[in-house]
Formats: sequence, C-alpha cells, structure tokens
Amino acid sequence: MKKFISATAVLLLFIGTFSSCSNSAKTEAAVYQCPMKCEGEKTYDKAGSCAVCGMELEEVKK
Repeated sequence: MKKFISATAVLLLFIGTFSSCSNSAKTEAAVYQCPMKCEGEKTYDKAGSCAVCGMELEEVKK
C-alpha cells in the first residue's frame, strides 16, 4: 500500500511539473500590427484598429 501511495505521489508530481511547463509557453504576449504598415514597424500589445487607416490590427507571427 505504501508503494502505491508513493508511486501516485511521484506521478502527480511529474504531471504538475509538465503541465506548468506547457502553460509557460502560452503566456507569451501577442503582438499586433497594421497590415498596411501605416506606422512603419510599430506594434501594439492589444488587438484593435489602426489609428491612421482604421484597419483591424493583425497578430504578428513570430
């Protein structure tokens, strides 16, 4: 019974470790930019519309 509890604890520890590692990759902030590049290479941290032409900002792929 002690072996079962120990094995379960180790398994839960590994699952917690790997799940926290995969979540850290998802926390990377998105960057948005006007598709017409009205403001050159200026980027924004939130989606919205371009202040110059009014087009919807698009997410920049890294």
